[in-house]
Amino acid sequence: METKAEIKTKTKNEMKEEKISIIIPVYKVEAYLPKCLDSVLQQTYRNLEIILIDDGSPDGCGKICDEYSKKDARISVIHKENTGVARARNDGIEAATGAYISFIDSDDWISPRAYEWMYKYIKKYKADCAVGGCVTVKDQNGKLKFPKNTFSYKATCETSEGVIKNLLLNASAMWNRLFRREIFETLRFPQGRINDDEVTVLHAYAQCKKIVFVNRPTYFYRIRENSITTSCFSIRNVDYYYNSLDNEQFIREQLPQLQLCAEFKVVKSLLYCYVNLRKLSDSGEKRKLKKELKREIQKKRKAALKNPYLGIEYKLLICLLR
Repeated sequence: METKAEIKTKTKNEMKEEKISIIIPVYKVEAYLPKCLDSVLQQTYRNLEIILIDDGSPDGCGKICDEYSKKDARISVIHKENTGVARARNDGIEAATGAYISFIDSDDWISPRAYEWMYKYIKKYKADCAVGGCVTVKDQNGKLKFPKNTFSYKATCETSEGVIKNLLLNASAMWNRLFRREIFETLRFPQGRINDDEVTVLHAYAQCKKIVFVNRPTYFYRIRENSITTSCFSIRNVDYYYNSLDNEQFIREQLPQLQLCAEFKVVKSLLYCYVNLRKLSDSGEKRKLKKELKREIQKKRKAALKNPYLGIEYKLLICLLR
């Protein structure tokens, strides 16, 4: 852990490193937060600005954040009322002063050389964004289960269009990436929805010319019970569909050559939401949403059946839902 005096006496080599701002929203992760913060403080890349946003967490997270800020001068803490992860990240962006910006979820952790690798390759390829390798770790009542290492350890550089196409056909997140600060001059996370990563990362990628993939294990993504991504489907999850509509509109205006990919994501999200919505207990809001989504399925059926990216299982489902 670095004191203010130690920071002032950095070596000449360290002074050449550009500052990286790491934004970590914190909410109800008391059991996981120390591991996350320890992994950041153990980075071989030293010129870091670590911004912790205590999003009104009702447990001991705020105290943990303050304790760590006393141990290391690179850490600053923002305490605020709970407004959600999107607003917390936006507050972090406003506070950031680094040449590069990165995000970490507070129940995950990173490898010691994560930022050394991402910074090295973003500079080597003159890229606008570096993407690390993600290791998905299952947390089974505190016992961590790791997959086999399948990383090539060979960096590859791609155009933003190719990366956006892959995002539309699969999924993406904001963590485990290193962006040039300029990408976030005007870009912010949309508030009031869940799964806002896919909207924001698409807009971020669209501002990039080159994106480099490090293909090394840099980020450990913890899958645990009761997290946002593993909790049961609720009406709020219909945001998946609304987010895909926003992305489709953006693609139509900015990258029309990827329109079929965007339409694929819309139909896939629409079917996912409709099928799971039917399983929920009956309510007026559910009936209204169900009617809306079924109407959209009927409108999109013809185009969906011609979409080359949509698998046979989805085409069969859309035919059955009449």
